[in-house]
Amino acid sequence: MRPIRTALAALGAVVVFCACARAQFGPTPVYLEPVEQRAIRQTAELVGTAEARRRAVVGAEVAGRVEAVPADAGDFVRAGDPLCRMRTTPVRLQLDQAQGQLAALQAALRKMESGYRPEEIEQADARVKAAQAGFQRWQEEYERTKALLADGASTQSEMDATEAAYRQARELLAEAQAGLALLKSGYRVEDVEQARAQAAAQGAAVDGLKDTLDKMTVQMPFDGFVVRKMTEVGEWLAAGLPVAEVMDLAVVRVQLDVPERYLAGLERQAEAPVVFPALGSERQFAGHISQVVPSSAEGTHTVTVRVDVANEMTNGRPTIAAGLQARVWLPVGPEHEALLVPKAAVIRQKGRDLVYTVQATRPADAPVQEPKPPETPKEKEQAAMVAENAALIARKSAEAGVPVSPVRYAVAVPVEMVGGYGRYLEVRSARLAGGMEVVTRGTYLLSHGAAVQVRPKEGAETQPARTGGTAPAPTAGDTEGGEAR
Repeated sequence: MRPIRTALAALGAVVVFCACARAQFGPTPVYLEPVEQRAIRQTAELVGTAEARRRAVVGAEVAGRVEAVPADAGDFVRAGDPLCRMRTTPVRLQLDQAQGQLAALQAALRKMESGYRPEEIEQADARVKAAQAGFQRWQEEYERTKALLADGASTQSEMDATEAAYRQARELLAEAQAGLALLKSGYRVEDVEQARAQAAAQGAAVDGLKDTLDKMTVQMPFDGFVVRKMTEVGEWLAAGLPVAEVMDLAVVRVQLDVPERYLAGLERQAEAPVVFPALGSERQFAGHISQVVPSSAEGTHTVTVRVDVANEMTNGRPTIAAGLQARVWLPVGPEHEALLVPKAAVIRQKGRDLVYTVQATRPADAPVQEPKPPETPKEKEQAAMVAENAALIARKSAEAGVPVSPVRYAVAVPVEMVGGYGRYLEVRSARLAGGMEVVTRGTYLLSHGAAVQVRPKEGAETQPARTGGTAPAPTAGDTEGGEAR
């Protein structure tokens, strides 16, 4: 692979030099690319700006002093990872206290829900039995004293004392029986509900403190990049103040203002090729219509269309940055058969649009030009340099096992321009067909019948794949917001 690259680098030197030396010192090096014929849709070429699919200013939900800011501007952060941490000691202490109070209330509630212990009920039952025994004794004494008083064997004062003791024993028995019944029935429903409500309120207080504690770590809401850091260690953050501005660039969104006359032909999920000039006009990205807003602007009579493009990471950063200008070929019409040539193949010479093909023999209608021998010292120096570089290319190509192509001849083919579609142009020409090859580099040095030598395209062996997989077939149509070429 290294010798091939060296040979291609030498070829590049020849191409640059030939801009000065012209073809009079030898055949012009050229690249070829195929003409494509396929069914495409009419498109409108529009200009927009790449925007993040999601963008947010993340703020603090609670107040606190900033203790750490792990993420800086430009960092990629996963969803849930911290953007900012606050000092949590005061809230943790409050949480510990609230949890202790909750434990006490829950224990009291469990006691009331479980009722009294069996031992307490047995104790109350024993008191009832003791009270019954005392009551029976004084009941018998009361009856005996009453009989004695009737026989005149007792006094009224003895009767009164016995009756008082008897009544007291009866009340003690009633009290013991009521206490036993109370223990067996358990706590009052109202008391249990009150204890349950107190425990629930304290539980909510604990949950609130836990939530506050969680919010003291401000987290990334989605996978994305930090655009701007808006706080620093030691600052006091009030609730609602911003911490960082973040954006999701996994998918970029190009927003377009589309003339309302195209509204009927717009379809969601339709493929729309996108080129970002800052990334090179040769690189085409696969986009698709994600949204068509059904509202026409009153002043401009345009509808808003969003085109989503899958992004990719290169050396830890996104290939497509927010804010890049984008050219989009929006499908707006039915499919038709089209003849497509790379834009670099079309050149305007003598007031007409041309592409160049190559053939093995000089065209019969080409003007016959005898090679002009170098005359001046500068021309002789240029001719020597061309010969030296040609020999270097031949040697490097032989070392790399790359055959040197034979001399061929350029054929000018007039074309009629139809429209521009990404890196392609739709043309009409009776002399072109799908599968033919046209010159895409070196065209500015050519004329009809000029000698050429086809070279392999630089970087063809290591050409990276386009973002989002294979780019969609270019689509055809008119232009909006720019020239067709």
